[in-house]
Amino acid sequence: MLWLYLALLAYFINAIVFIIDKYLLAGNMPKYHAYAFGVAVLSLGAVFLIPFGVHWPSFDILLLMTISGTAFFVGLMFLYKSIKESDVSVAATQVGTMGTIFTYVFSVFILKDNLSTANLFAFLFLILGILLLGKIEKHIFIWAILAGIAFGFYYVLLKLSFNVSGFVNGLFWTRVGFIGSAFVSLIFQHVRKEVNFTYQHSSGRSKGLFVFNKLLAGVGFIILYFAIDLGNVSLVNGLLGIQFLLTFVLALFLGSKISGIREKTNRASLLHKLSGISAVLVGFLILFIQNG
Repeated sequence: MLWLYLALLAYFINAIVFIIDKYLLAGNMPKYHAYAFGVAVLSLGAVFLIPFGVHWPSFDILLLMTISGTAFFVGLMFLYKSIKESDVSVAATQVGTMGTIFTYVFSVFILKDNLSTANLFAFLFLILGILLLGKIEKHIFIWAILAGIAFGFYYVLLKLSFNVSGFVNGLFWTRVGFIGSAFVSLIFQHVRKEVNFTYQHSSGRSKGLFVFNKLLAGVGFIILYFAIDLGNVSLVNGLLGIQFLLTFVLALFLGSKISGIREKTNRASLLHKLSGISAVLVGFLILFIQNG
């Protein structure tokens, strides 16, 4: 059962990361494109993977991993835009659930995985939850869909990269694609202005908190990887709904104490959040039981 405790710890860490993301995007680091670019810059630490089995892949595999990394960068931009413009509990749940749905969809077409009747039943609850949450923040619904598509594409291509090139090599070259796409985006003038503006107007405290938060996210990723290694990837993913519940609880508890992360707490919003997140939890519970 160690994998279960590790997975729960990783999802708790990820919930904290979302809360800090919201705090920073609410004012201290207001440009979501620059925020995603900063995450890419920190990913330069992937060079430390080189001694552990990194090698040049063939051109077609390199292209595959580059596309995967690019999809991750695009997904991050839409995720941070959603977090910036809405309640973090809504944005995190919508994007995460969309990502899960599109990961399954793309895995059927690209990896030729089977989609069972139980999975389809679970998706009905996931979609119901998304629609209920969408009633709160209608203006970010399209960004959540685009982020979900990008993340779903990324995860499936990442899995394919691991299959054909190994874990370390696949992780390294998808990071290269991620970093490369971030720097390529600088050819657009408005992107360069966003990055420069954010860097010049962010305090040292905000920059330090940003670095800490992304290091914390890295710790969460490592713990989650160990949980997957010790357990079953489908079971671990089936617990993802816990992360959304934790994000909601943390945002609700800290919103009155920390500026920038306050949630909408009127009666209608709370009703839609509770019912939407509950539907998402049921959907993930079905996936958990189905893959148990």
